[in-house]
Amino acid sequence: MAEIGETTAYQALTKHLAKAKYAFVCPSPETQGRVVQKRSSDASTADAKNAPDFFGWNLPCTRETLQSIIPDAVFDSLRKASIITTSDSDKYRSTIRVSNFYLPNLPSQDPDAAPLYYIHSSFPPSSDSVFFGPDTYLFISFLQTIARHLPQAPSCVIDVCCGSGAGAIHMARTYPQAKALGLDLNPRALRLGGVNAQLANAKVDFFESNLFAAVPDDVKSLGVDLIISNPPYVASSTDGEDLPIYADGGAEFGLGISIRIVEEGMKVLSSSGAIVVYTGVAIPAADPGHDAFLEKLKKVEDAEVAEYTILHPDMWPEEIGKGAYADVCRIQVVGAVLRRNPKGEARGAEHRRQ
Repeated sequence: MAEIGETTAYQALTKHLAKAKYAFVCPSPETQGRVVQKRSSDASTADAKNAPDFFGWNLPCTRETLQSIIPDAVFDSLRKASIITTSDSDKYRSTIRVSNFYLPNLPSQDPDAAPLYYIHSSFPPSSDSVFFGPDTYLFISFLQTIARHLPQAPSCVIDVCCGSGAGAIHMARTYPQAKALGLDLNPRALRLGGVNAQLANAKVDFFESNLFAAVPDDVKSLGVDLIISNPPYVASSTDGEDLPIYADGGAEFGLGISIRIVEEGMKVLSSSGAIVVYTGVAIPAADPGHDAFLEKLKKVEDAEVAEYTILHPDMWPEEIGKGAYADVCRIQVVGAVLRRNPKGEARGAEHRRQ
């Protein structure tokens, strides 16, 4: 859990940024790296000049410039919480980024509502960074379409491999009466998850957990109505190089974790529940019509694929032709919805009667 002073500092910051109509849509690490490199190569653009420069692109700046970006009281609270730090050059930096939680699409549901912001790791990312970016935006957009797969409002929602909880927070805001859980292995992500939930006025319980291991027994016994996940899906490195926690999807071209989530999720899913997985699928250059993830989902016992939508046909093109992706032509990201196969449910009921 974040300290009270730290949470208060984030609240003061986001309140000020909202008044200033701050906007920053977080790009991919590749894009941010290019922008920052170009800005840093020119002395006239290397330093932050406004709030997006400082809290979005994470450029440094002087105390004088910061006074034009945030009030002194907000600066003091951020310094005390080590959210803003200083270096030997007397330049200040932000240890976090602040991004729009939702893409600023029009028409918006409530044009007068204050924008919702999301706190995540600074750039450049480290091995335990709390990721937020294009995948998160696509994941949340897909979650906004899944109500048609739910016969009624869920009473329990679990976000597996939740990171700092964007999916869990969105579902808790959508279904405030539901018990919402966020599960992840990264303590740093879970800590920021608590901060972001408070900023969104959403009730989410976060647990450090290897997939479903920490789900309370009473929740398992009742069955989970909705399981969602945007797990890591980058294929494990062929040269043994460690990937960041937020990226490493394991074996099978990064599908290992996604498949486990579906298989293990079916064991705790309620009879009318649904599993929603957003993940990346490596498409082989030799067989560009082959989708290994869809093929595997169709073989999951007692499950049926209710929806399978390609959300982006060519994500992370910079990975193609290298390492594990040497023979891959593209990485497509998909949104999959699974529910219990009625025939499998009938077999289970028959088995319970015997």
